[in-house]
Amino acid sequence: MSTATISAPAARPARVVRRDFWRGMIWLTWRQHRWQILIATAVTAAMLIWMVVNASEIQSALDLCTGPDCSKAIADERVSRLSRAAVYAGYQLNTVVFLPVLLGLFLGVPVLAREYEQRTLMLAWSQDISPLRWLLGKLAILGVVVAALATALAGEAEHVVGLTHLADRTSLFDGALFQAGGWLPLTLAPAWMMFGVAAGAVLRRTLPALAVVIGAFIGRTVLMVQLRPHFMTPLTSTRSLEAGRHVVTAGDPLQPVPNELLLDGGNGPFLDTAGHTHAYKEVMSQWCGSIPDGKDNAFVACLKQHDLVGIQQSYQPASRLGTFHLIENGFNLTLLVVSLAVTWWIVRKGRTTM
Repeated sequence: MSTATISAPAARPARVVRRDFWRGMIWLTWRQHRWQILIATAVTAAMLIWMVVNASEIQSALDLCTGPDCSKAIADERVSRLSRAAVYAGYQLNTVVFLPVLLGLFLGVPVLAREYEQRTLMLAWSQDISPLRWLLGKLAILGVVVAALATALAGEAEHVVGLTHLADRTSLFDGALFQAGGWLPLTLAPAWMMFGVAAGAVLRRTLPALAVVIGAFIGRTVLMVQLRPHFMTPLTSTRSLEAGRHVVTAGDPLQPVPNELLLDGGNGPFLDTAGHTHAYKEVMSQWCGSIPDGKDNAFVACLKQHDLVGIQQSYQPASRLGTFHLIENGFNLTLLVVSLAVTWWIVRKGRTTM
C-alpha cells in the first residue's frame, strides 16, 4: 500500500494578495461609510454647481460696458448685479471654509470611535490583516475620497475668490477670501478628517469626539485670525493727508483693486510735523471724531489744525499672499501628520479594551 502524499497549498502571488486586500477594504469601507460618502459627494456637487453659476454671473456683470460711453442705467445694473453676486459668493466661500470640519465630524470620527463603541475592533483586528494594515487601508480609501472632493472644491473656490476680489474690491487677505483661496481647502479637509480619526481613537466615544473636533476647529479659526497678520514682520508706510478721497464702488474699473493686509484695520497712528505719533483713538475721541462721514475736506482741515500731516500704516504687502498661504498649508499638513502619528500609536498599542 502506498502512502498518500498531502501537499501544502501553493502560496498565492503577492500581487493577488494585495488585490484581494484592497478589494476587501474597499467593500468594508463602503459598507460602513457609504452614507457619509454619498452625502459628502452630493453636498460637494451641489456647492460646485452653485459656485459655477454664481461665478458666471459675476463674470457676466464684470464684462458689461464700463467706459465713459456707458449709460448710467447700464452702470447701475452692473453695480447691482455685482453686489448681489458678491453676497452669494461670500456665503459660498464661508461654506467651503467650514466643510472640512464636517468631513472631520462625519467621516473621520466614526472610523475608530464607532468601532470602540460597538466593540467590533477585536473582531476586525483578529482577521488575516494586522490592525495597522486595517487602519492604513481604511484611511487610504477615505483619504482618496476626501482629497478628490476637496480638490474640486478648492479649484472652484480659487476661481470664485478671484472674481469676488474684483467684484467687491476686497483684499485677498480678507477673511473667507484668504481661507478659501490658495488651495487651503485641499489641505484643510484631509487634516481635519485625520484629526477626527485621532479624536475618536483617543476618546473612544463618538459624541465627545464630535465635540472636541468642533471646539478645536473654532479655536483654530480664532487663533489663525490673530496669528495670520504676524506670520512675517509687517512693513510700515506713511500716507500723507489728502483733501479728496475717491469713493470706490463695487467692481469700479477706474481704481486698482487694493490687495494688502492692513494691521489694526488701517487705523494706524497719526504723525505730526515733528515726527511724533498720536494714537488713532486719541485723535478721533479728542479732536476730529465729531466731523460727519463724507466731510473729507473738513476732516483733513481739522487734522492739519492740530499739526498732523500723515497716517502711519503697518501692513503685509500683496506680494506675500502666496507665502502666507504656504505657511497656513504647512500648519494644516502638520496637523495631519501629528493626528496620523497619534492614531498610529494608539492602534499599535492595541487599545481595544473598554
